[in-house]
Amino acid sequence: MLSIMKYIFLVVLSSVVFSVKSVYAQNNESALTNDPISQTARAENFTITLVKDIEHINDSIHKHHHEPHKSSYKIVHINFDVIAKEGVPAVKGNKTVMLKLIDAHGKEELDPVSGGGYFMLAGKESPYTLKQSFMYDGKKQHVEALYNNHKRFSKGLHLVEVFMDGAKIGEEHFVIK
Repeated sequence: MLSIMKYIFLVVLSSVVFSVKSVYAQNNESALTNDPISQTARAENFTITLVKDIEHINDSIHKHHHEPHKSSYKIVHINFDVIAKEGVPAVKGNKTVMLKLIDAHGKEELDPVSGGGYFMLAGKESPYTLKQSFMYDGKKQHVEALYNNHKRFSKGLHLVEVFMDGAKIGEEHFVIK
């Protein structure tokens, strides 16, 4: 009898979680389509590398408290290229890209100590996780960013959104199992 009750509880719980994720996905999808999209540049050729905590990478004695919903990854290294769209003259000069990391639960990673803050997007303040500045000459420009999460990343699907000049120029995702 107890195992049947546990089974029913798990079925109800999983349907509630699925419903919450579905609502979040619908809301998140509509929010993404409302972001202004850059008419002059795009981000592509992403590579995302996950790294475990560097200070303990070779320390076999050190043990983390096991949390099943957390991974052992704390650092994400993001590489991508900023490319001018064809047929549109690129505005050359000093550029800053803002990267927004959205975790598996839909929460935007905002850590002012690690370089996060706010920028204007569609007339509203929007948080970013980190930013990277570079000199843009209108041609293909390689950009690298490194984010050290003071906590560990949750398991699941994460999203990286890239913004430049107040508009979205690209996005990529990564999965932590």
